[in-house]
Amino acid sequence: MKKTEAGRSMIEMLGVLAIIGVLSIGGLAGYTMAMNRHRANTILDYASRCVVVAQTTGDGSTLGTETNCQTILDGETLPGGATAMTLGGDIDQPTVTVEGISEKVEEAMDNRSGGTVNISGGVITFNSYAS
Repeated sequence: MKKTEAGRSMIEMLGVLAIIGVLSIGGLAGYTMAMNRHRANTILDYASRCVVVAQTTGDGSTLGTETNCQTILDGETLPGGATAMTLGGDIDQPTVTVEGISEKVEEAMDNRSGGTVNISGGVITFNSYAS
């Protein structure tokens, strides 16, 4: 008498679960990295809007002193988990200091350095915003 297989073996099921686990971990890592890049991009966008508004409203004297970006942008919510963003520097080379972001978001911001923006240690320096 011939015996027929009634289902999958335990080894086959464990193999499928292992493959699903590896793919899930890879997907979560990619999602986390993408979210950190998104947070870094929103912080950079907020910082550049802060600089542009400060330069276009008035004589630029706001840039000579440390000023809260939320004050300049009429109380907008800080992006990307930042607890404080301060505008400083001068009109030729404004800087925005970002506080309270995670190391991974800061690392994603550092990877965006280059061209007209330099980022190091949570300080964003705009090099070509001279009026």
